[in-house]
Amino acid sequence: MKIWGWAGSAALILLMVGLFRWLWPLPDLRDGDLIFQTSRSQQSKAILIASRSLYTHMGIVKQSPTGWMVVEAVGPVKETPLREWKERGKFARIAVYRPKVLTSHQRAQVFSEAKRLYGRPYDVYFSFENRAIYCSELAYLAFDAAGIELGERQRLGDLGVLEGPAKDLIAKRAIVDPECRGLDRKACMSKVLVRELVTPVSIARDQDLKRVYSNYPI
Repeated sequence: MKIWGWAGSAALILLMVGLFRWLWPLPDLRDGDLIFQTSRSQQSKAILIASRSLYTHMGIVKQSPTGWMVVEAVGPVKETPLREWKERGKFARIAVYRPKVLTSHQRAQVFSEAKRLYGRPYDVYFSFENRAIYCSELAYLAFDAAGIELGERQRLGDLGVLEGPAKDLIAKRAIVDPECRGLDRKACMSKVLVRELVTPVSIARDQDLKRVYSNYPI
């Protein structure tokens, strides 16, 4: 009974901590902060499994005359009010990471490059070789224009894409992938699996960023 009592107490403590963190107010934000969430999109579960992370969508925080916005690639690349962006994620959980060094000139370059990509469609193929843009690719390209390399480019096949929803999603999209035109199914999958991409969590783990806020339970 004591074991169950301790287990129950531990579970209650974790629940209370999780609830307390969920209610934490946002810190003072800065232009160029990176914000992460667990998306409600159909592909979110596949991304979660493949990347082994709850961060399945992200954007760049930007101040505007009407309040804080999130520059995101959601089809099209655009600015979304922070409140709307936050409520769109699961349980309104978000995490904010801040570049340890970001000069005013670099910040201007980040937003200039992001603005150049406004209106582009969402990239369902997660490829650097087309005009479309996915969420972490947007952040990667915008910061790269400022001389800052965020995250790690990984081969798709090195992620957990050969199981469950991720496997099904990749196989379904590979059939109509423009880069697979003229290839049979096997050759297409081989090509897709060596494709490089950058995931939201690889950016969050970048040593040049520091987490300044999270209302996730852990």
